[in-house]
Amino acid sequence: MKTTIVVPTIREEFILAFLDAWREPFSQSHIIIVEDNPLRTIDFGKEPNVTHYAWADIDRELGTDSWIIPRRTDCIRSFGYFKAWQERPDMIVTLDDDCYPSDGRGGEFLDHHRQRLFATGRSEAWQTSAKDIATRGVPYYSLAREWPVVVNHGMWLGVPDYDAPSQLVRSRLAGSFAFENQTIPTGKYFPMCGMNLAFRADVVPALYFLLMGRDYEYDRFGDIWAGIFVKKICDHLGYAIHSGEPAVSHQRASNVWANLRKEAAALEMNESLWLAVDQVVLTGTTFGDCYQELADKLPLEGDYWTRLRRAMAVWRHLFDDQGEVILESIDDFHSADLSATDSSPTGLA
Repeated sequence: MKTTIVVPTIREEFILAFLDAWREPFSQSHIIIVEDNPLRTIDFGKEPNVTHYAWADIDRELGTDSWIIPRRTDCIRSFGYFKAWQERPDMIVTLDDDCYPSDGRGGEFLDHHRQRLFATGRSEAWQTSAKDIATRGVPYYSLAREWPVVVNHGMWLGVPDYDAPSQLVRSRLAGSFAFENQTIPTGKYFPMCGMNLAFRADVVPALYFLLMGRDYEYDRFGDIWAGIFVKKICDHLGYAIHSGEPAVSHQRASNVWANLRKEAAALEMNESLWLAVDQVVLTGTTFGDCYQELADKLPLEGDYWTRLRRAMAVWRHLFDDQGEVILESIDDFHSADLSATDSSPTGLA
């Protein structure tokens, strides 16, 4: 199966160590490096499967629309998603440059992502009206929805992905970080972290990491809020999101005080954003159409949200007339042969 890896970076020593650690497991994959600098400054030598972009490349390709890719933030990786999508791989994986194989080798990392991405997700659909007893009318066997998975949210070992207040509090508490393999239930949101994420290419028109960083009032929530948007759309279209394996080893903790300053405004907004998204009634039938609809209907006012709605619309229209391939039904998913590369662009048809 064709896989493209997207990694944002800003420091040469980190990305070169990253490539060295993943050399064997990623040897058959195309790796897109998005350098968060005006020009390409990193020398990758003779890396045959690496393509390298920087701000100048983004400006050259997107022209007057290049402003939708924010700078000095990991959300610059969205440009990598766009370039990966143009290749129509079966799977796109994004990682942070400080994430390494959890077992020291990473030999089964991509296989684990594929297994969980090309699967069905089960979400409980029935609740009995009595405590610990199934009353009349509760089915005996058909108790859960089964939907095709389009995003697999991989987790991390080592340094957890906490917000700054949690990092401060939990640094005083004993105990280890743990996670479980799960399907995110229908109707529920989850904190989607961009440091270890796999998704099908057809999700990309609705998977845009938002305007964040030095030029905006919000920072460090581009992946979280993108996750709220894409989960809303998946629930509407009948797709599932998995979370859990495979894990990576996250080896670098950012400065908690700097994070606290960056996150302050977003932490407050995060309390109400999902409620605003909940109010939107979607009618579209593709990821792109639903994303445009969400941009049009998002009931939030202010300069940031006006500009974000514009950015979301520009992002969605990057994929116009490109032929999104969407499963018509769960029956199509079960009948698809996912054991080998499909003749369609992403194996979804």
